[in-house]
Amino acid sequence: MATAKSKFAHCLHHRVRLRPTARRFRGITELRVVDDDWIVEEVETKIVRLRNMRTDHIAQLKTDQIRDYVPDPKREFDGLRHGFLELNVQVFLRGPDLVIEPRPSTVVPPKPRVRAAARKQPAAKSET
Repeated sequence: MATAKSKFAHCLHHRVRLRPTARRFRGITELRVVDDDWIVEEVETKIVRLRNMRTDHIAQLKTDQIRDYVPDPKREFDGLRHGFLELNVQVFLRGPDLVIEPRPSTVVPPKPRVRAAARKQPAAKSET
């Protein structure tokens, strides 16, 4: 099995967008979504360090908080490598603070039971 470091080592210095995107807040008010570019600054054995290129927030994610890296070759017109990081967590930008919280698990609703059609009882014979 490949080590976690080798799994993301090829992403070093890539510009990535997060999925789900980071949610931004001012106080308790949620701000509009901005699909920021983050640069992969460092890849350690169990940690990937990202910097938001617009806000300068630093996120240190454990490798198990990252589901996958997906390349984005459509954006590689500038000679830089681009991609997406699919996360198992949600990143929140709250003023100068960055908070990482687990995403709620997606619960699949149970399938409705299919009931067999009720059988009609034969009509009782009336004696006349």
